[in-house]
Amino acid sequence: MTLPNCPSIWLDQGLAAPLPVFLPGPGDSALDAAWRLLAEAPWPPFASLLMESQSAGRGRGGRPWFSPAGHIYAALLLPSRPPFAGPGAALALAWFMAEALAEGGWSLTIKWPNDLLWEGGKTAGVLLEARRGLVLAGVGLNLGAPPPGVERGPGQPPATALPGAPPPLDLWPELVKNISLRYNSKITPWTMAETAAAAEKRLWQRNRLIRVLGPAAEPPAEAGELAGRLTGLGHEGQLLLDNGGRLYQVWSGTLVQDMDENNDDR
Repeated sequence: MTLPNCPSIWLDQGLAAPLPVFLPGPGDSALDAAWRLLAEAPWPPFASLLMESQSAGRGRGGRPWFSPAGHIYAALLLPSRPPFAGPGAALALAWFMAEALAEGGWSLTIKWPNDLLWEGGKTAGVLLEARRGLVLAGVGLNLGAPPPGVERGPGQPPATALPGAPPPLDLWPELVKNISLRYNSKITPWTMAETAAAAEKRLWQRNRLIRVLGPAAEPPAEAGELAGRLTGLGHEGQLLLDNGGRLYQVWSGTLVQDMDENNDDR
């Protein structure tokens, strides 16, 4: 396979086929750099790019992402098959990452749909971008201590970082190998339903009162937010919210902690 002209390392131990990790150094964003390299030559699934720092990193909704050196800023090419094909792809990757990090001793929860929390604080996020029939996952993971100046809104978990984590160039390849091996070692094809059932066990605020801002829901929300009890996940990774006995399926939105947890009338 012809690969882009970029410094790289190769992951091969225990894998059916070697996987490249491209190392462009500092730059604008891992996602932008990955798309440029993909325009030069194709990548195999789970090939990735690890950037030293980002000058133009971004999060959900195009929000800027402060990205100093010392943390993981990566782009990962996802397979075009379940559970990475469909609306639950970001949730699926968050679960695969949580399982991989658990083997290193870090037990994380999933803040639906695409964040990972360590001891109640946000330590990682996933952002998906699709172009030309391909899906790249942008991954940000705080190591050691969260970057300074990170502000979180009301009801949002504070920023945190994995304590005692190895440097990005040591940790990221191990995460990629673990994710690839977990995905490819399964005898029967993965489904989103089984991935959602597994992710539900790590779900932040499960069985507690929450609010969803700007929800896309069935039935449609009557206002700009929904409030209720988070009961779990549906077969496609959608959030299930019970509002006074009425069950909503939420497909997108921003999840925030209910500030009046003692109010139990919903």
